[in-house]
Amino acid sequence: MREIIYFFILIIAFSCNSIVLYSELNHDDGVSFYNEKKFSGLAIEKDKFDNIRVEKLYNEGINLSTKLFDSKGNIESEWIYAISNILVTRFFDSGKVESKEVFDRSLVRNGESISFYRNGNKKSEWNFKNGLRDGIQKNYFANGKLSDEREMSNGKEDGFTRIYNREGELLKEIFFKHGIATKI
Repeated sequence: MREIIYFFILIIAFSCNSIVLYSELNHDDGVSFYNEKKFSGLAIEKDKFDNIRVEKLYNEGINLSTKLFDSKGNIESEWIYAISNILVTRFFDSGKVESKEVFDRSLVRNGESISFYRNGNKKSEWNFKNGLRDGIQKNYFANGKLSDEREMSNGKEDGFTRIYNREGELLKEIFFKHGIATKI
């Protein structure tokens, strides 16, 4: 799904050659206009040193994506706006991906959230439903080995929690029911 959205955004980005300052756009009910026409192109915001800090890609007045940059021009985050959700990717200063998350249009986490260590290894895989962790949650050591996995429901541990050592050996298994440990 994400690849399709990226492809769509790339097609639009290459098909539009209009770059304007965001402050030059007019906005009405979620639609952006430039010279009284629905805007298609790239709107940018600059800081006082003339560095681009924000890029917003539009098609027919609709914001498809937003990129935020630090003062050195390094990307900090990218927000891709789909019909029912927002895909957010955050970056380390190095440009490597720090996290990928899915939010609904109200900015409530709904879906998978993955974070990474600076070395590129996965740090966590969490799933959210209506802003609460739900489903299998996994955390990893910096060496890439599984640290723990938890079964969650509505933000509470509900099922098995397994804790591992750095070599991947099971150390402890605990069973939870509605957030309360019932078996060790």
